[in-house]
Order: sequence, then structure tokens, then C-alpha cells
Amino acid sequence: MGRFRGRRKTMHYVDKDPTLASPPLLGLGFALLPLLFHKIFSVSSTEHQAKPFSGLSFASYYLLLRGVSKFIESYVLWRLPLLKYGLKPDHSFEEDYASCQMAIMPQNFFSEADKGKIVFKRTSKWWFWEGGIEFDDNTKLEADVVIFATGYDGKKKLKAILPEPFCSLLEYPSGIIPLYRGTIHPLIPNMAFGGYVESLSNLHTAELRSIWLARLIDNKFKLPSVEQMLEQIAKEMEVMRQSTRFYKRHCISTFSINHGDEICQEMGWNTWRKRNWLLEAFSPYGSQDYELEK
Repeated sequence: MGRFRGRRKTMHYVDKDPTLASPPLLGLGFALLPLLFHKIFSVSSTEHQAKPFSGLSFASYYLLLRGVSKFIESYVLWRLPLLKYGLKPDHSFEEDYASCQMAIMPQNFFSEADKGKIVFKRTSKWWFWEGGIEFDDNTKLEADVVIFATGYDGKKKLKAILPEPFCSLLEYPSGIIPLYRGTIHPLIPNMAFGGYVESLSNLHTAELRSIWLARLIDNKFKLPSVEQMLEQIAKEMEVMRQSTRFYKRHCISTFSINHGDEICQEMGWNTWRKRNWLLEAFSPYGSQDYELEK
């Protein structure tokens, strides 16, 4: 029929360009977000080693975070016709950032929508009729093919693989898979979960965790007790729970710097990965900052 009609239960912030942070000010905003989340987490956790500018209060960092988030949110709404098509999320940008749910759209996505080739429909109920789909407002869409984009449920796949009693322990005790350093389940021995926990840069965090896992297997360090690991996981889950309603997606973007610091500390690496304190304070962390130490 030449048209695509999209439906999502929950709207999320999107951009049409993989280089969302291309304008200088926006780029600075995206660089500041993980640093500000890092500072909030550090100020609220006395056990963590603070990075530069630790003298500011929790409230000061939170206000800065809200300001930067609001700036990026306003820019995205100005740049894209989300309001025009009823696609503006009901939550703040930082919630999508905290749950790794920012989406990248194809370059010509909204231009095709302007031509009527992509049509958006928000509805609570729908059903098939002989020529396609009918909606609860009595409108109909003719369709030759209907595609159900249901997503991918990694937990369901893992439950199908693991035997009892480990299958029952998978989400114990909070409904989220408790993975120490995003890799080890404290109650399931001799198994590691690579790439399950999300971040804004999955390749970077998965690579760092793989280095950590390899050094663990080589007996370069020892794991804490099961109780200590579960306690650490509980703290991280609480940060996710306080950051976004979508916390069960298991995204570490709000404490990704802390996550990297703690992995480095456990491996015996220096947690200050930049060449000087200015870079530590203002430049984002990437995979090049975690090269293997000799």
C-alpha cells in the first residue's frame, strides 16, 4: 500500500542524525550529562573516590543536570517535528538518557512523514478486518502486510537456557538480573553474562568488562563475597530506580563513569584515566581511556 503506520505504547526522544551532538553547545551538553550524573552519584556515595570539582553540593549538581537535560530536550523538540506528529514523550529527556532509550531515526524519516508515506497512530485497541487493521476510533488502514515489532526479551532467552535452580535465581531478589560489574551473577557459579547490561556505548563498556573478566579468570584479583556483591548491585539498582521509571531495562548510563572507575580499581588500575585534570573534568570517557595497562 506504500504507507507505514507506526504505533508505540510509550514515546521516547529521537533524533534523525547519528551525530546528535554536532552543534558545539549540544556536544558540550552531552559531554556534561555523564559527568553530572557521576558527580551526583559520587556525592551521595561516600565510598567512591571523587573526581574534580567535588566541593559542590548534591543540589548544585542536580540543578546543573536538570538545566543541561532541559537544554537538550528543548533543542530536540525545536529540531524535530515531535509535537506536530504527537510524538513528544510525557517524561523528561534525562529519563530516556538514564534508560538508554534515545532512538536514532533514518535521515529521511520525517520528510517521508510530511509526504504522508509514514502515518502515526496512537490507539489503545486495534483488530484485524479483511482488508487490514481497524482502530478503536472506527478508522481503518488497508494493509497487505502487518509486522509486529515486539522487541527482544533477553531474559526470556536466558530462562530457556538455564536449568533449575539457576533459572529461578536469575531475577532474584528484585526482578532485575543482578550482575556484579555487569557480568557476574553472584548466585550462579562459573557463568558470565557478556553485553547484557546496557550503556550509551555498549561496545566500550562490554570491552572493559571483558578485560575485567579475563583478568578475573587469570586470577589477577579475587571477587568479593556474595553478600558484598549483592550489596553493590542493590546500590546500583537503587540509582537506576531513582533516575528513571524504565529502570528495569538495566542501563548504567547514569553511573557509567563510576562503573568504569570501580572496575579499574578492582583490577588494580589507576581510576584517573586522562592525561590531566582539565580532561578529567570536561572530556567524556571513551574506549581509548581504558587501554590495557602493562
